[in-house]
Amino acid sequence: MSAPHPALLDLITGRPVDAIDDEEAFLQSVSEHRMTSAVLAAHQQETLPLTPATATTLGMWELAEYRDHLRFWRTIAEVQDRLGPAGIEVAVLKGVATESRWYDGIGQRACTDVDLLLAPAALDRAAEVVELLDSTRGARATIGRLAHQRRLQHVDLNVGATQVDLHFDPLKIGLPTRQLDAVWDSSELLTTPQGTIRVVQPEVELVLLLLHLNKDRFAYLGPFLDIRRIIERAELDWGRVHAFVAGEGLGVPVWKSLAAVADVVGLDLPGELPPRIRSLRGWTWDRLWGQRARLQGDEGRQRAPTAQKLLPLHVSGRTGAKLRELRRQTLPSRPLREVAGVRRRSFRALVRPVPNRSKLPSP
Repeated sequence: MSAPHPALLDLITGRPVDAIDDEEAFLQSVSEHRMTSAVLAAHQQETLPLTPATATTLGMWELAEYRDHLRFWRTIAEVQDRLGPAGIEVAVLKGVATESRWYDGIGQRACTDVDLLLAPAALDRAAEVVELLDSTRGARATIGRLAHQRRLQHVDLNVGATQVDLHFDPLKIGLPTRQLDAVWDSSELLTTPQGTIRVVQPEVELVLLLLHLNKDRFAYLGPFLDIRRIIERAELDWGRVHAFVAGEGLGVPVWKSLAAVADVVGLDLPGELPPRIRSLRGWTWDRLWGQRARLQGDEGRQRAPTAQKLLPLHVSGRTGAKLRELRRQTLPSRPLREVAGVRRRSFRALVRPVPNRSKLPSP
């Protein structure tokens, strides 16, 4: 298993951290659990003793993260330059936007790509947006039609050397967001040293971050810090959070996730939070994302790769939308397969058992 090194758990909960015996294993755990900056900051504050060699390695990792994040900011500026003349807006989700709002500097939060949310008013121009950002992307007309119909929630693009996840739906859990216009209308401009970007309101961002923990099966410790940072640094209106969660039927995954983070890092929450969940959906959520499945790093995330597909079933109500999402997953339509670049497999191929290749003789 790839559970966090005990020193990382001590660090994130505020307990005293003893000297590290096996720094090679410790470094591997720091990298896997995306804790580079937090560990380096603790060392600089003299609360976590490290050898000079280990501290130097962490510094190099943080510098590489800093370099990548500057590239992400350049990509965001390039996207704005390409879309602005066409009168099309995007908001930046998670990633460097979260870092800029709730962290102290560039490179302090692990990021791998740029997540953008297309303005709802521009959904009927999705094909044009894809053409402007990644003219090599195939099936642009199909992407545009599906996005306008709200049957496609995102598409992966390449803007230069950067991967961009263009969202047509902010939650991206398979079920269309009911409050899409409200999410956009409540967004705000954020001015940073790297430029001005549009971001969603903190209450929506908190929900997005909690849902993303489900998609990763709570595998990594670093993203837990996102939740603590936003709760500590944002002046959250918990009434808005409750209203948004209830409007989307997300009580089980959001409040269960908040409780999971509170168990690990400790959170200063109002007394009524998180509300207790007693339902069949709560029980099945515990079976899939419960304590034994969490913080197992890459191995834990790979152990049940299809678990996130069951997340829509843990949304309350919305039976019709759930059935449509289940059909999309099991029998994707030809346009969806075209966007994904997947050919339809024959029925025989679908039911044929996959051989255990580890037991096959070498050629």
